[in-house]
Amino acid sequence: MGKKNKAVTVPRKKEKFRLLPYLLLVPSLIPFACFTYYPFIKTIISSFAITTETGEFIKWAGFTNWARLFDSDLLEILGITFKFAAWNLVLTFSIAMVFALISANKVKGSKIYQTLYALPMAIASSPAAAIWIFVYRENGGILNQIFGTKIAWLNNPDTALFAVALVTVWTHVASSYIYLLVGFRNVSDDLIEAARIDGANALVRTFKIMIPMASPQIFFVLFLNIVNAFKAFAQIKLLTNGGPGGATSTLIFEIYYRVMKHGQYEYGCCLAIVLFVVIFTITRIQFLFEKRMVHYQ
Repeated sequence: MGKKNKAVTVPRKKEKFRLLPYLLLVPSLIPFACFTYYPFIKTIISSFAITTETGEFIKWAGFTNWARLFDSDLLEILGITFKFAAWNLVLTFSIAMVFALISANKVKGSKIYQTLYALPMAIASSPAAAIWIFVYRENGGILNQIFGTKIAWLNNPDTALFAVALVTVWTHVASSYIYLLVGFRNVSDDLIEAARIDGANALVRTFKIMIPMASPQIFFVLFLNIVNAFKAFAQIKLLTNGGPGGATSTLIFEIYYRVMKHGQYEYGCCLAIVLFVVIFTITRIQFLFEKRMVHYQ
């Protein structure tokens, strides 16, 4: 028997350091450093300090600001924030999913209702809030005229949060609809036709083929709506200003209220870090389920 061939390991050449790729990254890293990394680091530092109303450092305060934070009504604010985010996520995703499934098949005149579905995306928060103020008016409001009621939708603690959430849904559903529509239209027609020939009805084709094949877009839309819900501010400021009685004071609005109205810069930094931790935790949990729920082939 001949000798066994031994694997010969070839020594890898040491790659020469190249400066050019790093120099090409500098133009993009400078804005990130100025507008993302520096404010984030400063927020952390300010949360442990006493500052002026404009955020200028005075002296270290240790954990005093954090002690004040957890002695406040933080849990109530978090409850309002999570409730607002849940309504926004469920309603936006559900409505966008229905619209996208209706529009999945290209038919004559489909571009007309596709444009109508996507139209709210072109409306900024300020004019959107102005439109919905007329809808929610107690006297002569469109909603009260439809239901024959006389409810102050934005001034009632029981209805104000849902009313603002509905405006947020109306402004966000268009972008979610577009992403989901792209996902459903990327599903192979041959796959749908094969399922139809095998006797699969529309419901089976939707839940067994279209939704699993569009799972990357669905995952992105869920991620997008979670982030948008926690970042929603303009509609709360314009419609209710956090009222009535703090019923619509979400975490991001509380940051604005503490810093801009009361000059509590360091307290607002603590709230900002809490908001970051909440969003980061939720998105990490979401990404843990990505491999199990998302199919890229």
